[in-house]
Amino acid sequence: MLVLGVSWLILAPLCLWLLIRGNGATRLGSVVALAGLEVTTLWVHSTTRTPSTPAAHPPAMTAPAARPPAMTAPAAEPAGRATACAARLPSPEQARPARSQGDLRAVTFRWTAVADECDTATVVLRRDRRDVKVWLHEGPMRHRPAGARRLPVSVADGMASVEVRLAPPLPGKGAFRAIDGRTGRPISLS
Repeated sequence: MLVLGVSWLILAPLCLWLLIRGNGATRLGSVVALAGLEVTTLWVHSTTRTPSTPAAHPPAMTAPAARPPAMTAPAAEPAGRATACAARLPSPEQARPARSQGDLRAVTFRWTAVADECDTATVVLRRDRRDVKVWLHEGPMRHRPAGARRLPVSVADGMASVEVRLAPPLPGKGAFRAIDGRTGRPISLS
């Protein structure tokens, strides 16, 4: 990272000066050097690890840039249910994977419901191979993290739940681990 930053500080002004003052061959070399710096920067950015908690603008996911985000388009919010509720950070107690044709297509997260349970929850997922970290937030948010989705909450038998679709699905029938993003503890599968 440090070498890349120093390279930008030294090579970028030099290449720009050569683009203006240089001949054909030096101009071409300057363009190639700037393109190489940009490609290297994108590659380094795509391989950096994510933080343990989602930030307002989280960095790229862990793994090559070819890995798409963990969630589909945001689900529509239920019409006519705009009641205000208290902000809280529920801790998922159970994860129920939903498979189709052997691929993991969605995960339903469950937690103990409270009397004034919110109609929707903001969910952030981060995937790392077969691990899925999840952060849940109910109620108003000051800053919504990138990649967060607001999804409807269902309440039944004292348990609240939210279903999150994975796009693309996790292939195969291999081991799958759901992890609470705040505590780092595994969530029991049901």
